[in-house]
Amino acid sequence: MTLPPPAEKPEKTVVAETGLQRVLDYEHRIYADRCETHMMMDNRHTNRHNGLHGGMIAILLDSACGFAASRALSDDANQLVSTLSLTTNYVALAKHPHIYAIGKTSRAGRSVVYVNGEVFDGNGTLIATGSSVLKKVK
Repeated sequence: MTLPPPAEKPEKTVVAETGLQRVLDYEHRIYADRCETHMMMDNRHTNRHNGLHGGMIAILLDSACGFAASRALSDDANQLVSTLSLTTNYVALAKHPHIYAIGKTSRAGRSVVYVNGEVFDGNGTLIATGSSVLKKVK
């Protein structure tokens, strides 16, 4: 299965940058005001009930929030950040294989960034919400 094309052209797309990203096959679409992290769910992402694993939801949320923070700190989204905290609230089960997380910065200082995130399935169902605090890595 392939990902649907973006609704608007991202500033940057990041694919297969890390080992985890290569193994789990997700991509980041970075915009000036947010990051969207997309994947197509398959058996690598499921729990023993064949549903989307909660850990996968947290990975997507953390990744989207991380790139949103990176973009808030640098125009090219190359600034490295480290997650200080990540809160994940599970809301519903995913019913569609296209899963995506959206991270949006709510406040950015010189070195600490606060980001809110949401995770949806391809039907537009909200499956999780979260918030993250990230720190600039020097």
